[in-house]
Amino acid sequence: MKRTLFIMAILISIGVANARPVVHYTKLAVDSVYICVSKTGHKYHDNRECRGLAKCTHEIRKVSGAQASKLGYTACKICYK
Repeated sequence: MKRTLFIMAILISIGVANARPVVHYTKLAVDSVYICVSKTGHKYHDNRECRGLAKCTHEIRKVSGAQASKLGYTACKICYK
């Protein structure tokens, strides 16, 4: 029993030592992004020609990346792969 616990402790410590932090990359450092100003719009886009933004039937507004994030918008999975 003690030997099993000892081996498990070693394996866990090796796993923790080799673990890499999860990093999510976004381009919020860019000067401006595009958002669809509607009740259902919740993504910001890198360029106006994105097919996700093409579905917008409301106003498309150019805002800063920080402002889009502050408004609750998240990165478009098409623009920000």
